[in-house]
Amino acid sequence: MKLLAFAVLSFVLQVSSASAGKAPATLGDSVPPGNSVQNISATYRAQNSGTGANRGETLVAQGSAPALDSTSNRQSTSGNGASEPTQTVKVSDLPPLSITKDWSDRAYWLFTFFLVAVGGLQVFLLWGNLRAIERQANQMERQTGILEKSVALAEKSAETARQNIEMFISRERAHLRVEVMPLEWPLPPGPAKLKYKVTLHGATEAYITSSCARAEIMDSLEPPDDAKWWPAMSIPQVISPNNRVLEGTVEGIFPKMNLEQPDIEAIDAGKKFIHFRGFIRYEDVFGTERSTRFRRVWELSKVRNPDGTRPAHWGKRGSPKDNSET
Repeated sequence: MKLLAFAVLSFVLQVSSASAGKAPATLGDSVPPGNSVQNISATYRAQNSGTGANRGETLVAQGSAPALDSTSNRQSTSGNGASEPTQTVKVSDLPPLSITKDWSDRAYWLFTFFLVAVGGLQVFLLWGNLRAIERQANQMERQTGILEKSVALAEKSAETARQNIEMFISRERAHLRVEVMPLEWPLPPGPAKLKYKVTLHGATEAYITSSCARAEIMDSLEPPDDAKWWPAMSIPQVISPNNRVLEGTVEGIFPKMNLEQPDIEAIDAGKKFIHFRGFIRYEDVFGTERSTRFRRVWELSKVRNPDGTRPAHWGKRGSPKDNSET
């Protein structure tokens, strides 16, 4: 801005000098014509640096370079033969300067406003997206709760359906049970016969795959594990609801086919025991393999009847697996 003011000021001075027909001078010194713009700039810099009499006034230099000192000035004057008249121009005020805004300034402000509008629009869109994400998250949370309840209800329904199916199968399928008939005690010497009864419970058939019924005489009340499973039961391969009750007989008590009187007396005295065990493996109409197992022992009471006999019955022995139905 200072350079622009200097240029305007120098233009005014040059026009004024041209109209007067004389070159301007500074501080009463004569100045030959020359580069007036350089002289004015030098003079203004000297004033701004504090080398003027008054900062409020601006002295304009002549049209040529100023003398270095007074001695050189006088030498120059004497050399020319005669001094030329000088003219001093005093500028009390700088000319007013006006700065106008062109289309580039307006374009800059318009572009800045456009950037601010775009930024605000982006903030608004991001805020809207955030709200949408929050709503989606809340909806997903509610849907997750509904889904969990639906899964729980589905599992409960499936469990109920499974129980209903099992109830239906349990009601319709075949159940085989074995009942050992009491002995006629005391047994007479000779071949012993042990009777049992197989009963079908259910509305469908049972398909027999294997079976066994075995009577033994032992010294222990608790029977040991024995891998000998024979002979097979005297029952048909298919037991239907039309013939629900089947009776069978086991001939002899292993290892003797015939009981002797000492054996009978030992059983009556509680020194020996008659064991009866067996199993039935079969399939129901739904194709499921099932089994029925039993293990009994002939137990005599310690109290005798008036006629001297002792009451007795078949008691369960062995593990729960030995007396089970599936």
